[in-house]
Formats: sequence, C-alpha cells, structure tokens
Amino acid sequence: MGNYRMRWAAVSDDRVFPTKITEVLQSASGAHSHEFFEIVYVVEGFMLHALGGESALLLAGDIIAVRPGDEHFYHGRRTATIINFLFLPEALGSALSEVCALPGMADFFAEGPSSGWKLHAHLELEDRERVLALFHEMQEERAAQKTGWVVRSRALLVEFMVLLSRVFSARFPASRMGDSAYTGYVSRAMELIEADYAIDLSIADIARQVGVSADHLTRQFNRTLGITPSEYLRRFRFARAIELLRQQTAVGDVSRMVGFSHISHFSREFKVMFGMNPSEYARRYAKPPAEKG
Repeated sequence: MGNYRMRWAAVSDDRVFPTKITEVLQSASGAHSHEFFEIVYVVEGFMLHALGGESALLLAGDIIAVRPGDEHFYHGRRTATIINFLFLPEALGSALSEVCALPGMADFFAEGPSSGWKLHAHLELEDRERVLALFHEMQEERAAQKTGWVVRSRALLVEFMVLLSRVFSARFPASRMGDSAYTGYVSRAMELIEADYAIDLSIADIARQVGVSADHLTRQFNRTLGITPSEYLRRFRFARAIELLRQQTAVGDVSRMVGFSHISHFSREFKVMFGMNPSEYARRYAKPPAEKG
C-alpha cells in the first residue's frame, strides 16, 4: 500500500488563515500522510481507521489527531460522516507558543517523528456540541470575511486547541490521583481490558478488580466515554482482530487470541460489525510483505 504525502497546496491556497473544514462521508482510503495537521471528528456512523500501524474503531463522538508525516488510512466496508479539520500551525499566529505550553500540545506540534504521541478520545456530549459549534463558527467567519474575521477565527482556533488539550489531559492524566473517583475507576478498567482482552473477561470480573459494582462501573464508563465497558471490550477485541487478520493469522487463531471461545461466534459478530467475514477481510486487507513484522 503506497504512501501518498499530501501537500497543503493540494487542499487549499489560503496562507492568510491556513485552515480547511469539510464534512464528508468517509469510506476506505489508501495510505497517506500530509505536511499539515488533521483533526477528525466522527459525526455519525462507525468505521476502521489505521494510524501508526495500529487499527481502531471510530464511533460517532470520537475525535482523533493526525500529525504531519503520520501515515494513516481508512479500511473496511463501513462508512462514517466525519468532519476533517486541516490546518497549518501558522494559523495560530503568535498564540502558538502559548498553545504549546498546554498539556500534550508541545509534543503535538513538535517537528519530526511523533515519538508515539497520539490522541483518540470519545467526547462527552458537552464537548461534542462545542466542537461542532467551533467548526461552524470558523466556517461562518471564513464565508462572510467581515472586518476582523481572521482575528476572531484565530481566537476560535485557540479555544479549540484548549479543548483538545483538556481532552488529552483527561485521557492521559499525569497523575491518576488527581482524577475524580469515577475517572480513576474507568482508567483502571480500561487498563484491565487492554491487558486481559484475550481471556474470558466479564464486566463483573473487571468491576471486582477495580473495587466497584458492575452497575456503578457501567454508569461511570458511560458518563466518561459515552459507551459501556462491554462495548469498549468488544471494540478493543475487534481492533486487535483486524490487525492479526491483516498479518494473515489464521481465523481460528485470531478468534482465540482475542477472547472468543467459538470461531462461529467470532465470525458471526465480525460480519455484523464489518459487513464481511474474517476470511474475506484478510484477503482484501492483507498487509504487503514490507509492512509485516
């Protein structure tokens, strides 16, 4: 799968306030990178996205950040309505240094390889509404271009970066001791799921290890991420499954490796989610030899 590097001139000729916001129905795409920053917000639907060699399921309300040079692509049969927000750091003007002082932002804007920096988060309802409002207001300012539109657009962009930093801080806190109790429970539950997804894991087991009831964990998980722990476990298992299938691991082995005791159950659930069975997925999306290992 060839990697096409997209340049800013290919998407916009704007150097006054170099940003571009588009809403698209996204389907499978080829691997590519770009010289600009990209923020993806999922409005509706769900699909598979690969970034930095790892695949993940994107659901409505998810937001991801892609840095310049990071290879990514969409795959599978599903489609999703997304908002693509493309920009160059110059759009922030003199505010760039202040933005870089926010948690996570210095690494986000650092030149060169990403050193593992990534952001994929599920936004709470209030943040989803604000993100959509900020995108809409930036589009309105550009369309009208009234006096001071660049100044106001830059202020809106700074507000968006503050929101992004807060999301990053909540998803990757420097110290879990400073979290509210429910966020701490959810963080520990996520760690357990990501470590033990391959075994027969129940939400009751996770809740017991975290030290709360299953009902309480489910409520707080929903409050924090907008999905249940069962759905998070399911998403995580299938994200790992598609990575293994792309490496041409046998379907039966994949089923066992991601926590399914019966291959028929795995195949049925896989087809419900992705619109094809695991064998067909492996044939369509196998990694080229150079990408394996």
